[in-house]
Amino acid sequence: MISKYFPLASVLVVTLLLLSSCLNSSTDNVEYSPDAQIYTFSLSSKTDTASLLSATQFTIDQINGRIFNQEPLPYLFQVDSVLLSISGANSYSPFSQVLLTLDADSTIFWRQSDSVSVNRLSKITTYAPDGITKKEYSFELNIHQQDPYILNWQKLKSDYLPASPLSQKSVAFGGNLITYYLTAERIEAVASEAGDGTDWRSVTVAGLPVTSDLSTVTLTGEGFFILDTAANTVYHSLDGMTWNAVSASYSVQAIYGSIPASGGEKLLLAVDHGDEIRFAETADFTELEILNRIPDQFPTGGFSSAKVDDPSSYSIKYLLLAGGTDANHILTNQIWILQKKEGGIKFIPSSLPLSLNLQGSSLFFYDNKPYLMAISPGKNILYYSDNFGLDWEETKENQVFPAAFPKRTHASVLTDAANYIWIFGGISSEQTQITDVWRGRLNKFTGM
Repeated sequence: MISKYFPLASVLVVTLLLLSSCLNSSTDNVEYSPDAQIYTFSLSSKTDTASLLSATQFTIDQINGRIFNQEPLPYLFQVDSVLLSISGANSYSPFSQVLLTLDADSTIFWRQSDSVSVNRLSKITTYAPDGITKKEYSFELNIHQQDPYILNWQKLKSDYLPASPLSQKSVAFGGNLITYYLTAERIEAVASEAGDGTDWRSVTVAGLPVTSDLSTVTLTGEGFFILDTAANTVYHSLDGMTWNAVSASYSVQAIYGSIPASGGEKLLLAVDHGDEIRFAETADFTELEILNRIPDQFPTGGFSSAKVDDPSSYSIKYLLLAGGTDANHILTNQIWILQKKEGGIKFIPSSLPLSLNLQGSSLFFYDNKPYLMAISPGKNILYYSDNFGLDWEETKENQVFPAAFPKRTHASVLTDAANYIWIFGGISSEQTQITDVWRGRLNKFTGM
C-alpha cells in the first residue's frame, strides 16, 4: 500500500534540498571587502581621571600610513594601559584581524577588550575582511616634552631710536614694525621689517602737529588715526606716513580703539555732546553715530586698550580698556569690558585683584586670551583672563620676565601671526623713555 503522506514528504525533501543548495550558493558567492583602512581612532584609560586622552583628536594619514595627535597632550601627562577604539568602513565587521606592534620586536593580536601599553605601541596593522589585504600605520602619541606655557624672552635691540624721545608708540602695518617718537621739534618714525626688530631705518612723517598724542595711534581697516589733544582734532593716514586732519562735527575727547561687532568693526570714540561726554562710532568720519553717555570715572586718556575677537564665537567680541584718567583728570584703576549691543555700548567692570596697579599698564590679546602687563615693586608682572576679561589672575613662575628686563610703564605691546609678543620701549622708574625691543613666545608655539 502506498502511503497517502508520500507526496507531501517528497515535497518537503525537495524543498530542503533546494534551500540547502541556495544557502551554499550564497555563501560561496559572498565577496568580502578588501578595505583595510582605519576610519576612526580613539584612546581611553581608567587612570586618565581628567579624560584628556578620550578628548584627544587623532589624525589618520591614509597616504603616509600614520596615526598621531597634532595637538600634544599636556606636559608630564602619563598613562600606561589604554583601550583602543578602532573602526573601519563596516562598523559591524571592520577587519578580519588587527595586529599591534609593541616596540620593535613584539606583536600581539588585538581584541577590543584588551588593554594596551600605549607607551610601547609603535605600529598598527589591519587586515581587511577579505583576510588578504592589509594596511600598516605608524602610531605616535605626542606629549609636550617641555612646559608649553613657559614664556621665553629675547632682547633684540637696545637704543634703537636715534634721539631721546619725549614719547613713543609702536604699531605693525604693511609688513613693517613702525615706532613713532616725539622730539621737541616734531614727530618722527623708524621702521623695521616685520619679524626682524633688529635693523631699523628712518622714515618720513608729514602732517602731524607736535601736540598729537602718540598713545592714541590706532590702526583700523580704514588706516591710521591719531588725536591732537590740543585741538581735540583727529588726523588720518592711509600709509602711516602722510597725515591729514579729518572733519568731525563734534569735539573728540578720546579714541578707544576698533570695537568688533557682528556687523563689522568701527572706531569707538568719546565726544563732547552738549554738557556730557558720549560714546560715538565711525568708520572713516564721513558719518559719526552718537551713542550713549560714558559712565562716571570712565577713562578718556592715558588708558590701554585691546580688542577681543574670537573668530569661533558670534558673541565674544569686546574692547577692553585698562587704567588711565577720567574727564576730570582723576586716575582710574579699572578694566572695562565694552561691547556694541542694542544700538549702544554696554560696559561692565572686571573683577580685579586688590593689589593690581593699572597705571601705565598694557593690554594685549595672546594665545586666545587677554593679557595685561602691569607693575609691582621693582618689576613688571603679567596677568591673564580665562574668561575674556571678567576675572584676572597673575601668571605663574613660567611666565615671569627675565631679571634683565627693566621695569617700565606705558610700553607698546603687540602680537603677530607667528605667535610672538613684541614689547617696545616705555617709561622707566626714573621717568625717562626706554628705547629697547623685546620679543617673547610660548614654548607651545615653537614645536616643543
